[in-house]
Amino acid sequence: MNIRSDMIEEFMLRRLHAGVDHREETVQLKSEREFIHRSPVSIRIVLLLLFVVMALSQVYSQSLNDRIYHAYISAEMDEWFNTMTEMQSVWEITGSYDMLYDLVVAQYGYIAFSIAAGHDRVAREYVREAEDNLEILLDQFPEMARAHALLGAIYGFKVGLNPIKAVVFGTRAIKENARSMELDPDDPQIWMEKGNIQFFKPDLFGPDSREAARHYRKAVELFESNPKDTVKNWLYLNTLRNLADAYIDYGAYYKADETYRKILRVEPGLSWIRERDYPEFLEKYGGEVSRQPAVGSRQSAAV
Repeated sequence: MNIRSDMIEEFMLRRLHAGVDHREETVQLKSEREFIHRSPVSIRIVLLLLFVVMALSQVYSQSLNDRIYHAYISAEMDEWFNTMTEMQSVWEITGSYDMLYDLVVAQYGYIAFSIAAGHDRVAREYVREAEDNLEILLDQFPEMARAHALLGAIYGFKVGLNPIKAVVFGTRAIKENARSMELDPDDPQIWMEKGNIQFFKPDLFGPDSREAARHYRKAVELFESNPKDTVKNWLYLNTLRNLADAYIDYGAYYKADETYRKILRVEPGLSWIRERDYPEFLEKYGGEVSRQPAVGSRQSAAV
């Protein structure tokens, strides 16, 4: 091989193993390099092209996720939609299951936005797409805990979109979340969804905001146990936002205020919290906040 292809080979092999301890990667890199060298030239070219596509897909995936995060904090849902469309194209071109997972997470967020905005037809369309994509993921990775949790969330959306089948879809949502919890009880996104199940239950089935808050707090704790999970992670911010809503729902206004303040410390650029939700909260409940005990006091613990 000439020097240029050697350089490409070395770069791609190391790109695929980025973040792996050097001592652990040595044997695997050597094995993969020997496989490439033993292959005919045409196969080597194909393999290197595949490595290029995979590496570029990883880089592009991070860029797309950063754009989803920016769309979340700035409430620019047109940007969210456009980025989600690009994710769909990248998945179709590369067949990357990591990209497919990122696409489903983006669809999940867009469905929630669409329902909140009263765009039920759009929400139903993306519920179908997300469900199909999760079927592909779970066919390949049947014990992928987060995929089960997301499928549970999709069934939860179906409850809101089709209340007549609330019992059927609600039961499936709980079942999928329980399965995901069995597979990975330390995943914050699974606890987040467990909280959502409690908080967003139809009134007929008895939503429990206190229980939801307990699950959201557990999710936040798990997110924060790995600092990387709190950096440019809209799911982390949204869990905090839902926690604040749960506190408001059962009258723990001081805790809600502290949670809002925390959100804005983590991400001062979260415009719709800073400019809309938090000011509206203070206008409506500011007096209650001043009368309630500080978080951490004995009285607060009982709230």
